[in-house]
Amino acid sequence: MDIIYATPLNGIGEDLLCWESPSNHKYAVKRYYRSLSPRSSISFSWKPIRKVKVPPRVAFLSWTVTLGKVPTIDNLRKRGLIIQEWCCMCKRSGESVDHLFLHCSVAIELWSMVFGMFGVHWVMPCTVMDLFCTWLGQRGQHSSLLIWKMIPHCLVWCIWVERNSRHFEDSERSIPELKLFFFHILFDWVLGLGAFLFIPSRN
Repeated sequence: MDIIYATPLNGIGEDLLCWESPSNHKYAVKRYYRSLSPRSSISFSWKPIRKVKVPPRVAFLSWTVTLGKVPTIDNLRKRGLIIQEWCCMCKRSGESVDHLFLHCSVAIELWSMVFGMFGVHWVMPCTVMDLFCTWLGQRGQHSSLLIWKMIPHCLVWCIWVERNSRHFEDSERSIPELKLFFFHILFDWVLGLGAFLFIPSRN
């Protein structure tokens, strides 16, 4: 509304309905809304996620998480559901996409384990989209590239499965059990491709 009110009017002549579009599309509320909305500074493509050798449902979850569309507590509240804003993983903060998958103390434990295995010093980005945008470039030429590309998908999948187990099945894994669960899933994916799992030595 600030943009509309800030537009100067000359006050001369009869009012007319006018829609200027560089693509010559007809007026639509959706297009008008997009023209007023700020454009994202990050351009994110589905292709890098789709090309990773993970199960399709996992790739789809990663994509929806990246777009912030999974039904976390904050998203459910935005849709009008009356529900307590509480992260069932750390039991300390509200649940948002970026908190659940990146900044929750449980998620941090899992990410730290991965970075330790690969000897990577990584500053965790603010958003999941930033994470996926920068992930491949960190070790693009590493001999364990196959596993490296799978890791964010596997962690996102494990965290989401555990989150749903706690919400709907009243079942909770400990941190060591979650780490074993992560390795079990990752090993299954790699072995399913007939690939040899190699974790680089830090020595």
